[in-house]
Order: sequence, then structure tokens, then C-alpha cells
Amino acid sequence: MNQLFQLRKTRIPFMTSLRAAMLCLSGVLALLFFVKAPPAYAQQVTLVPPFVGTNSETWEEFPIEKLGSRVISILGGTATISGTLLEIDGPNMFLECYGYAAASDGVRFMGDNARPTSITISFSQPVSAFGAYWGALPFSCQGPPTELSFYNASGNLVGTTSFDYSPPMNHNHILNMDWHGYAFATPVKTITILGDWVVTDGMQVTVASSGTSSISNISTRAFVQTGDNVMIGGFIITGSGQKSVIVRAIGPSLVQHGITNPMQNPTLELHDHTGAVIASNDNWMDAPNRQEIIDSGLAPSNNFESAILMSLNPGNYTAIVRGVNNGTGIALVEAYDLDPTASSKLGNISTRAQVQTGNNVMIGGIIITGAGQKNVIVRVIGPSLAQHGIANPLLDPTLELHNGIGALIAFNDNWKDTQQAQIQATGLAPTNDKESAIVRTLAPGNYTAIVRGKNNTIGVALVEVYGLN
Repeated sequence: MNQLFQLRKTRIPFMTSLRAAMLCLSGVLALLFFVKAPPAYAQQVTLVPPFVGTNSETWEEFPIEKLGSRVISILGGTATISGTLLEIDGPNMFLECYGYAAASDGVRFMGDNARPTSITISFSQPVSAFGAYWGALPFSCQGPPTELSFYNASGNLVGTTSFDYSPPMNHNHILNMDWHGYAFATPVKTITILGDWVVTDGMQVTVASSGTSSISNISTRAFVQTGDNVMIGGFIITGSGQKSVIVRAIGPSLVQHGITNPMQNPTLELHDHTGAVIASNDNWMDAPNRQEIIDSGLAPSNNFESAILMSLNPGNYTAIVRGVNNGTGIALVEAYDLDPTASSKLGNISTRAQVQTGNNVMIGGIIITGAGQKNVIVRVIGPSLAQHGIANPLLDPTLELHNGIGALIAFNDNWKDTQQAQIQATGLAPTNDKESAIVRTLAPGNYTAIVRGKNNTIGVALVEVYGLN
């Protein structure tokens, strides 16, 4: 494994040495497990840790009072909230079975003193992130999960999530709320909350930028072997300021999704632009910051899987996935943006891996976030890898691009067959005529790229996504 591939938005082939690569991990992406009819690869709703948004609500400006079913303006006038029996409460006022709900900041919070509870939050402008501290009737008191549903400006469902509330009781019979935060691939206009005796505090939202979008939460699934055939994922962090990310290597839990040959014990290395290893992990529970991984809501479900959570400066990064003791099998490498409100962004994604047949083809996924459309080019590089020391490149790759419901929206075999002028205008045309490329303007949402060998051929290939605007 003596060569890597470095991403550069120039006409010059971006590949250099295996050390300087930035290969695509990601996202956050949800798993695309079945190739014949691919569902959405990347989740529309991803978990995020506590953040400071463009607007916040602490409830301290409200008097303690019963509001009932009135519609209340919140978040500095950018949203309204309505419910069944809303009320603004303080200490020792809202009993949740075996203890009193406590504010997460200050002394006041909002609750809906009904069983069941039904709360609706409507935003004047779509939001790209939302979070708050929540409490409800505890699970141990037969409390149901609290369910959140997210809708876009057209009223279409973007996604749903739920959580149980199981707080420990302290000697003062005080129940602290838990944080639950979410980032949206498609901006959200309305949120509904269902549960029993739901309380909330410390609410944060980030209003979606008008007309802007970015690549976020990217991942790739492929067959991982040894030597030059390990999986290498790279990404670039652009902008200013640090970016908090979690990188994961998922293996054994893929069996729950129909994968019969998952990698049983993946390891994960993270390299900076010099090729230096800046972090590594075998089993995520052994990570020194495992509690941070748990708190992110993105801890792997199997203890043999790997995760690295770090704050990274803008630059190029490479993740390498191998099997312990040269183990092989299908693995998923992902990178999640834990701070979508930061000025720095994930961008220019690539992954190099062995492409086989059937369920062992290479599958990459991206999420386009924000409010505007994003111009991208997706490329698959195969035969030209031979110039960079790869002895078994995929000699004739094909590329499919699917939308969030799995529908095929574009296909290419040889890049000059379609869109030749558009591809050349980007400065990113492949150097070999048998390589594939698609230029597309994408609305916010989830997309999947599937790389196969023509006539079921196999070999090493590189799949890349470049943002063009």
C-alpha cells in the first residue's frame, strides 16, 4: 500500500501518494445495504451534540403561568409553539412520577401537563438544525417513547425519531432533562412532539441559509481486503475554524442488514495531510473519550466496531479501514458532521476500495444540506490507477446515481459518451476514456453512487464527489 490519492480541483490528476490521500468516510449517513433496489443511503435526520444556534429559547422571559392550548411566540419571534396543556414552570412544580422536572439553564422551563401530550413547533423560516433538553414520563413509570416528526416547507415528512426518558433520581427528587439535537438534510418548517407529560428547556435552532447548500455526512460501503485492497476514505474540511466530526468503521453489525460476509473486527486510522497518524481505534469502547462518543448519539452498536471523535482544523484527512489480523469482509466507513452550525464544512469526498460483484460492489452516499441546490461532479477512476502503483485496477467502471428513494437519476459508463463538454468545463474530466463521470445539480437530500465493473469485472476503483459551487 505505497500510494494514496490526493484530491485537487485541477485538471491535473489528483492522485499522488497513498499517504497524502483524502479518502471518503462519512456520513452519516444511513446504510445502503441492498444494491438491486437501493433505499436512501443517507439519513435525512442525524443526531448532533449540544450546539449554539442562530436562535435560542430559555423560557426565562416568560412568567410562570398556565398557557393551555394557546399559540405562543418563541425563539425571538422566529417560531410558535402550541400544545395540549402548556405551562411555564419552575422548581418543584412539574411532577414526573418519582421526581420534579428541573430546568437545564436558569429556573424556568416549558411543559405540557397532559397524557398524552401533543406539541407543535412551527418556524417562520426553515431550520437546518434543532435541539433542546427534554423530559417526559419516565420509562420506568410506563412512559412511552417521546416521538418527534419533522416536516419540510411543503408539509412532507423529512424524518422521525424517538427516545425514552430514564433519569436517575437524586436525593432532592430532581429529574434532569436530556439533550436531543438533530441536523436536517432538508430544512424543516414544522416539528410535532408526541409523548406523556413532556417538558423542554434550552431550545436551539439554526435557521437554514437562504440559497446555500453543502456536502455533508458521507459514507462508503465496500469489500475490505489486505495490502493495497484495504478501504481508504478521505475528506476535506473547508472554511475557517475547527470542525467536530465522528469517523466510524462499521463491520459486524452489518449482518443485521442482510450482509452475510461482514468484517468481524475492523480497525480505523485517521491521517492528516502529511500522512501522519493523528488517531487510531480498534474497539470503540476502548477509546479514551468513549463517553463523548456515547453522548454524540452515534456510538457503534457492536463493541468490535471502531470510532474516532475529534475536532479537526480545515485541511485534508484520510481514514484507513483494515481488519484485525488481516481479516477481510464488507465494512462501512462514515464521517458525521457533529457541528453543522460551524463555519467550516465537509467537502470533496473520495473512497478507494476493491469493487467486486453482487453485494460486494462499492456504494457511496452523500447528503446535500442547506436550502439551495448544489452542483456536483461524481467520478469513478479505474484504469488510470495503474499509473499510481495499483496492480489490479477496475478496467471499465460504471457509475449509477440514485436519489433518496432509490430511483436511478443518472448513469454513465464512459465519461465522453454523455455530458463531455460539461465534464471538461469543470476541469475534473477523467484521464481515461473508460472512466465514468456525472455532473448534476442536486436539491438537498440523500444520494447514493453505485460503482460496478462492466460485465461483472472486478478491481480497485476510486469514487469521488466534488462540490462545484
